[in-house]
Amino acid sequence: MPSSFGWLDADTEQRRQMLEVVDLFSDDGTVDELGTGAIRDALSHALFPGTSVLHTRLRYALFVPWLLQEAGARSSSPDTGAALRQLEIRLIGSLLAGGEKPGVIGNRARQTLKRMPSSVYWSALGAWGIRQRDVTIEGYLRRRHDLARLAARTAVSDDPETRETPPSSGLDPHLPPPPEGLLTRATFDLTAEEEEYLSDTIARATAGSLLAWLVHHQPARLPDYAWELTTLGEAPAQLAETVDHARRFHTVIHGAVLVYNLLLARQRHMDEPVAEFEADLAEWRSELQSSNALDGWDRAAWWTTVTRSNARIRPLTRTFVDQWIDLVASDPEVATSAKAAGLVTTRERQIKGGRARLVNQSALDSWSGASGLGRLDFNWSVARGHLGDLYAARGAA
Repeated sequence: MPSSFGWLDADTEQRRQMLEVVDLFSDDGTVDELGTGAIRDALSHALFPGTSVLHTRLRYALFVPWLLQEAGARSSSPDTGAALRQLEIRLIGSLLAGGEKPGVIGNRARQTLKRMPSSVYWSALGAWGIRQRDVTIEGYLRRRHDLARLAARTAVSDDPETRETPPSSGLDPHLPPPPEGLLTRATFDLTAEEEEYLSDTIARATAGSLLAWLVHHQPARLPDYAWELTTLGEAPAQLAETVDHARRFHTVIHGAVLVYNLLLARQRHMDEPVAEFEADLAEWRSELQSSNALDGWDRAAWWTTVTRSNARIRPLTRTFVDQWIDLVASDPEVATSAKAAGLVTTRERQIKGGRARLVNQSALDSWSGASGLGRLDFNWSVARGHLGDLYAARGAA
């Protein structure tokens, strides 16, 4: 019988977070086997606010509000939610007609698409100041519909100076206008006006983040990881420090994941994977030394940075990470360390209880042979794509 799970969410943001978790389950490389995802997310939020692993292209941050306005303006419709869904499905066809395919949300599902762009980007719209009210999509549409009905019943004065300012719908009134033929033939290319609007809006709303700094400090190249930016030395000191904390954590915690996979491979008596994970750990030890990931690391300052973005980091998570760093600092030969094996085994039990693979044969048998091995980048790959869209628009202007 296949396993399943469900959840209760109270708002769109909680739904988005759960969808991200579900999405991570679809990729063995990104599964959070040792329960450090809260730290990863805190650093992601500090560096790249509003970004999500569900994002594809930046212009959706404009497509969505444009479609919301269109759906909300249909005051004769009693179900603006259904109207929005139809508009979002039409956008799929429009983007494909415009020659786009990678990055088009729903390019395969089309009419059966369940995770609509509006739900994927709703949180980003709030974080970036494009959505100015803390409401759900449904709440926005109800308000927009009610405002349209109110406007239809309200007499307009002939004297412009005595006219009352209409209530805000909740979207930025300075939003650029949608292009002609948006639902006929569209692309992900930003116009000069759209690029200027998004650059200013995102930088202003996320001031102090690496995302905001990079919007106005375009590097010559966007590398694989944020800490490889050659211009990082020009960034404000606190920002550079946060990036350095992320780099150190990225390096140090990967060893724990490798040990976890090595222990699983040993228990399954998989000789070849055991040899591969031992080789990976040897390579990781070299990386640990060459990157100086542990040298001079102010861990008190690091925890302050993490808890500033997420004050609800569980004590057990913090204890595990601190113990792992202490262990690695004293003995990097973790492949043969009984302490390392015990620490990782205990941690998995804390998270999964009786379903932990290292103590449950049935769960061990279902292991794919590699899990959670994707390197942390704290949503840099998403932010890099969004920044690339902005930079490309400037280059085309």
